[in-house]
Amino acid sequence: MKLTEKTVALLGYGRANRAVRAYLAPFGCRFAVYTEQPPDDATTAELAAAGVPVRVGAFPAVFREQVLARSPGIRPDLPAIAASVRMGAVLLEESGLLLEGAPVPVIGITGSDGKTTTAALSAALLSGAGVRTFLGGNNGVPLLPRVGEMQLGDVAVAELSSFQLMTAPRAPQVAVITNVTPNHLNWHVDMAEYVAAKCRIFDGNTRLILNAENETTRRIGEARLAAGTTGKTVFFSVEEAAVAAYPDAAFLRTGVLILREQGREVTFDCLGSFRLPGRHNLSNLLAAVAATHPFTKGQGLSALAAFGGVPHRLQRVAEVGGVTYINSSIDTSPTRTAAALSALGGRPICIVGGRGKGISLAPLGDTLAARAKAVFLYGEAAEEIEATLGGRVPARRFGRFAEAFAAAAAAAKAGDTVLLSPGCTAFGEFRDFEARGECFCRLVRELGARRAQLCSPPASDVASQ
Repeated sequence: MKLTEKTVALLGYGRANRAVRAYLAPFGCRFAVYTEQPPDDATTAELAAAGVPVRVGAFPAVFREQVLARSPGIRPDLPAIAASVRMGAVLLEESGLLLEGAPVPVIGITGSDGKTTTAALSAALLSGAGVRTFLGGNNGVPLLPRVGEMQLGDVAVAELSSFQLMTAPRAPQVAVITNVTPNHLNWHVDMAEYVAAKCRIFDGNTRLILNAENETTRRIGEARLAAGTTGKTVFFSVEEAAVAAYPDAAFLRTGVLILREQGREVTFDCLGSFRLPGRHNLSNLLAAVAATHPFTKGQGLSALAAFGGVPHRLQRVAEVGGVTYINSSIDTSPTRTAAALSALGGRPICIVGGRGKGISLAPLGDTLAARAKAVFLYGEAAEEIEATLGGRVPARRFGRFAEAFAAAAAAAKAGDTVLLSPGCTAFGEFRDFEARGECFCRLVRELGARRAQLCSPPASDVASQ
């Protein structure tokens, strides 16, 4: 469908639909915003000045607009949306417009865990090889507004969530599925729908990079190999044995990274300069190298030395009073918390909680019981997590995040590590995991300032010296 001079219903007005409006406005489209909560004053004023009506509250039974642009968190099968589509409305979403409109190859990256780091690593490798790169997507930076800047020779790296992929109209040229584990089951109908959404990231022509160590992605890849698709399927694993049966694979061998394609092996001696801790980050690196190799041809590895990871992922904030504080607010699932604890080693004091995703938190309890020195819980999931601990590790429960932080900091002694790795989403108390991580960093800075003030001699004492 051509999108010239259409009426467009923006269902939600966050970053994604702001990008959709900016992209479609030059085509003469007319907009209306539908939102559960009123926008802030500045946004309301801007929309009013542009003549964009804002309709607050429940959706109508049927939308009158010709095009429906949904925010990623809005399910595409809501009754009002389904009724409108049956009557001829077109349903789209920001990342789908990107996949259709980008004039350059797109590397799409999804997965339950690791997609943000893998996307950032891919962008770093491409940039290091001299390829102009556009990075964005589910990391909070829509790529759609930058489509007009993209030129021949550029590459776009798009982090894509299952929410976005539910209505993806086409697949990217290269796709990565880092892993698939139970996640977002408070939004998806069931695990089958979640897996199906992830699989929309590829078609028969896509170069597909899959985790051989994850049962779901391994089965996806083996089914694809059996089907004999045109697109190449490349498996990755830290262990060479796990990919020995596959013709195309990325793996580690005696301290070097190997990419095998069509029986030919290319060696990458890059692990010495790779700074990110943990086995899971080696997996992320393997996926990124396999995804970007058609564009980098093995160049760009020097960028790894400067790659310090992504914000809110095992981010060392500060040392205060001999206690190290680490922000891993991006860990919104039990598997991410397990990976963080494995990467750190030792037995840190953990701050955990928030809002669950409709998945079992028993694995989180088992991980914390085995690896944490103490656990400080907050938020809606705190009671459930405490129950899974079963008294196997000291734990205290609080209503607010700042209260849990204060108690964890008070319990920590010199040599300890306080780790924020929540295992749950930030929703409820915070806008998103970034806001939660920023709050943690601010609390650490304030703690450091108070301690420095207490340890500083009075001004009169300094003057008398």
